[in-house]
Amino acid sequence: MKRLYSIVLTFVFCMGIFLPVVYAGPGKIVPFISLKQEYTDNLSFSSSNEKEDFITTCTGGIKLAYDSETVKSKVTGQLFHLFYWDNDDLDATNGSVDASVKYQATERIGLGASADYRQDSRRDTDADTTGLILNGDRERANFSLSSSMTLSETMQGEMSAGFGLVQVEALNYDEDNDSYSLNFGLSKNLSKTFDNTTGLLNFSYLHYTSENQTYAPGTSISTRSYMDYESDVFQLYTGFSKAITELYSFYLQAGVSYTDTTEGKRVVLTGAFPSINIPSADQDSDTLGGVLLSGVNYDGLYWDLGISVSHDVRGGTGSNGTVERSSISFDLDRKVSDEFSLLFRTSCYLNQNERSTQADLEELTFNVQPGFKYQFLDTFSLSGIYRYTMMDDRQTNTSTQRSLVYLTLRKDFEL
Repeated sequence: MKRLYSIVLTFVFCMGIFLPVVYAGPGKIVPFISLKQEYTDNLSFSSSNEKEDFITTCTGGIKLAYDSETVKSKVTGQLFHLFYWDNDDLDATNGSVDASVKYQATERIGLGASADYRQDSRRDTDADTTGLILNGDRERANFSLSSSMTLSETMQGEMSAGFGLVQVEALNYDEDNDSYSLNFGLSKNLSKTFDNTTGLLNFSYLHYTSENQTYAPGTSISTRSYMDYESDVFQLYTGFSKAITELYSFYLQAGVSYTDTTEGKRVVLTGAFPSINIPSADQDSDTLGGVLLSGVNYDGLYWDLGISVSHDVRGGTGSNGTVERSSISFDLDRKVSDEFSLLFRTSCYLNQNERSTQADLEELTFNVQPGFKYQFLDTFSLSGIYRYTMMDDRQTNTSTQRSLVYLTLRKDFEL
């Protein structure tokens, strides 16, 4: 696992070092720093032991970008240190780096690659994007290759392949997740029959493995439980996108998913006797489900609006396996002036997983987030957010709530 993280991280840094040198002409280098001050009334996102705290985050990073007729590339790297005012044992230095490059090889063929790496220790990192609350320190790495091809005057095709890794380390708990994915898509202009309409067809394959171990120390006997989870997920869906007006657009895709899963479990007892290994028979299951992707977008002069609804099967870090995820989100941006904007975000996620080797998963997470951004200089900005998050664990009948507010001051240095 660590070796693969190093490979991805090395690839990203190499892109960051060499791309701006090779393409120095239209390239751009933008270092940046930011200071973020936040307050939370539930630091550990606990349902029974709520602690409030102030957190100061200092961030420094750099953006490298190159943009020409045939090549578009960018690299962003940053380090951020978290200072907890009351719980300084949680102080940590985290970081992330990501890179992407797109190359238009010919008029018909485009190629691309991307990679990213992130180290994180906050529980709420994914709450407003996946609905899952995670414990422990995490390392993530992703790598993908893609290609696009113009097949005819009205049809285009896209293919991509990627792998991802996530490692979670917490007290008496470790988890490793690996994923391999293949995606293929076709789009066809149907305007001759339906005005401003594009037909869409997509197929995806995901191979997802999750391995975790839980340690329960005891006075005379300690227990270490190992759980393995392996899934193959096939999804096929089709639909269309339509430009209703110059400002409004709509898309809808629907289809089916098939998931084949194998679960394994074994328990090791240690103490004042030789270790005892207690294996359990593997449990196989398959599930047939549906896929739905739909949304409406409005892109105006002063208002931007987006509504999306989705239902599919995805990897679920922290949940020991894949999850069947249903979500709905609403985004609204209001441009008050050239410098000042108001923001509003709200989302709801339902993550479910029926399992044989442990308790089922059924978590409903709701987020609401109003805020603002003020660009008072070309390279100086101030933003503020209030975020309320509620997570309802329907298996344990517990509910967790948290309110968080923060201000971020950011300065970019264009070289």
